[in-house]
Amino acid sequence: MKNYYITYFLKFLLINFFIFINVNVNADANPDIWPFLKEQVFKERPISEDQNFLKIDGPKRASSGAQVPVTVSLSSNKHKIVKIYMYIDANPGQHAATYFLTDQSQEIKISTRIRMETDSFVRAIAETDQGELFMSIVPIRASGGCSGYMDVHDPELTKDLGKVILKADNNFVTSRIKHPNFTGLQKDLDSGGYIPEWIIKTIEFNHQGEKILAVENQISISQDPFLKFTTPNKLDGEVTITAKDTKGNEFNSSVKLN
Repeated sequence: MKNYYITYFLKFLLINFFIFINVNVNADANPDIWPFLKEQVFKERPISEDQNFLKIDGPKRASSGAQVPVTVSLSSNKHKIVKIYMYIDANPGQHAATYFLTDQSQEIKISTRIRMETDSFVRAIAETDQGELFMSIVPIRASGGCSGYMDVHDPELTKDLGKVILKADNNFVTSRIKHPNFTGLQKDLDSGGYIPEWIIKTIEFNHQGEKILAVENQISISQDPFLKFTTPNKLDGEVTITAKDTKGNEFNSSVKLN
C-alpha cells in the first residue's frame, strides 16, 4: 500500500510537471488585455493600425526577459509626429516609455532594450500634433524581466553609476548609461523585501544646442539603459546627452563631430 501511494504521488508530480512545461512552452501574447489598457489610457480616442509609416520590431523569443531588444521606426509621412508611446500589455508597468520628437526627428529609428515579465504584445503608438493616434504591434515571448531576487548590495550594480557612453557619427547617436534601474518589484536577497524603485527617468539629446529627442522612461526599461537612434540629416558639431534619475542625480556627456 505504501509503494502504491509513492507511485501515485510520483505520477502526480510527473503529470503536473509536463502540464507546467506545456503551458509555458505554448504560452502566447494575450490579446484580451489591450481593450482594457486602451480604455484606461486613451479612453475613446480612435487608434488606427491602417498605416505604413510606423513599425515596431522585436525578437519572436527573447533570450532574456531582462534585456529584450526592440526597434521603433518612423518613416516619412504627411503628419507631424510629436510623441511615440511604447506599451507592453502584460507587464506590471505597461507604459514603458514616451519619446518626444522634434523637427529633427520626424524620420527616426529608435532602438532600446526593455524588460518583459511574460509573453506580451509590445506596441508603439504615434501621436500627431492634431491628436491623431497610429499604432504598430509586435508579439514577443519573454519572461521574468521585471521581478525576481537581486543582491542590492552587489557593488557591480552601482559601480561607475551614471557613466555615459555616447557615440555619434553622420546620422546616428548611440548611448548607454550605467544604472541599476530598479523596478520596485524586485526582492532583496537579504531582507526579502522589495528594492525601492530607482530608474533613469528622463533623457534628452541635443545637437548644437537644439533638442533632437527627449525620452521619459518608466520601470520597463532595462538595467543600464541603452538607446540608439537615427536622424534624417547628417549630424555636425556637438551632440550632448543629459539624463536624470528618480533620486535627482544628473548625468551628462557630449561628443563633437567634424
